[in-house]
Amino acid sequence: MDLLGDLGDTDQLTSTRAENEILKERLNVLQKKYNILAIENESLKAEVEIYRSEAATSQSSSSTNSALDKAGTDTNQQLEMDHFIKSGDGTYAKSKSIELNNCHGPANVLCCSLSNDDSVLATGGADRNISLALWGNAFEQETTAEQVVESSLRLNCDAPVIAIDFSRKGHNTNFVAASCMDGSVHVIYYEKSGRTLNAHEVAKGTIKHGKYVRSLAWSPSENILATGSADGCVQIHKVVWNLIDPTDIVLEKIQNLQLSGPIESLCFREDQLCCYARGSPSLQCFDLQDNFAQQKINLNKGPGNAGFDDHVSFAVMDMSPYGNDYMALATDTSRNIIMDWKTGHHVRNLYGHKNDGYSQPRLAWSNNGQYIYGNSQTENVVCVWDVASSSIVDRLESHSNTIRDMHSSKLTDTLVTTSFDKKTQFWLSSTD
Repeated sequence: MDLLGDLGDTDQLTSTRAENEILKERLNVLQKKYNILAIENESLKAEVEIYRSEAATSQSSSSTNSALDKAGTDTNQQLEMDHFIKSGDGTYAKSKSIELNNCHGPANVLCCSLSNDDSVLATGGADRNISLALWGNAFEQETTAEQVVESSLRLNCDAPVIAIDFSRKGHNTNFVAASCMDGSVHVIYYEKSGRTLNAHEVAKGTIKHGKYVRSLAWSPSENILATGSADGCVQIHKVVWNLIDPTDIVLEKIQNLQLSGPIESLCFREDQLCCYARGSPSLQCFDLQDNFAQQKINLNKGPGNAGFDDHVSFAVMDMSPYGNDYMALATDTSRNIIMDWKTGHHVRNLYGHKNDGYSQPRLAWSNNGQYIYGNSQTENVVCVWDVASSSIVDRLESHSNTIRDMHSSKLTDTLVTTSFDKKTQFWLSSTD
């Protein structure tokens, strides 16, 4: 009888385990359906806002009998219709290429950037290190991706590295800047020697903020670095060379700006520095050639915000310019915006992803300016929008966890993404 009882218990346990597996599969299916419905819900909310604003705009227009105002409105609408007429031609970084795993060992990779010639990858990690790697060596038969990671150059910081960027133009562009959770900013000078890298920190301890530095950027016209902190301060430094001793490099502070809230994002557009401070309804731009003269661009010029100039409905968590005409803005309300730089008008709104106030929204332009890459907190993919149609045309799959940062090359159709799965993924166009 005991034997039969044991057999019965075993059968029941096996049956229970099988039922649990079935329930897990059903739960995964339901979770995926929930994520899809959540994204669709956000899109519907956005459509409702657009319909409301259109109704408000129509009512306002009907109460105005001025032919001049009406002509001006027609002209503005015509100008908006002229943006991004042609759909994308399918050229963007879509094919998986080199994969670098564990660039920072067991720690998460938090940020990434590529040098001007795309040859050097810089990453920052939760292990308090900056990593510099000649990732292209992995294309050679005698070198594996693992060997590229092992041979990468590491420089230690005092806190996790959360933002990183290469200098873009100047006397010498072999600089990479990295900002940390403790408010420190490190500027590294590097040199390539064949298949190896040499690097050292310059002017150590010069740039220090009171709180963590979420965003930094180099000017596209000269070696000027801007860093923005959660203490609301933006510091601007210039690299100064010693003509007698080229190894003697100084970071000269040329301006200190105090904004009204934590600096969430910043970038350069030619000689203008554009910043966003949390809680502000505007982008704040400063002209470096005119003693940092300030210009405000109201963020409420889109169809979903008409008539509410001081209303703050989202925060700009990332921004990326394209040429001198457009600016892409990633918000914390599951909405990416394409803004006409000259007028401040929102010429496209991009939906279909999920990013709220607890996420790390990131975006980047394709090299030809026809597509936008972006992340989503509920999917481990790169969303690719065709800007002309405002629709997602591709979801690039490789990562097994949320994408933390991305960088798109201005030289080639190359995209690099980092994720909490500790993988750094390179994407190339199918024609490369």
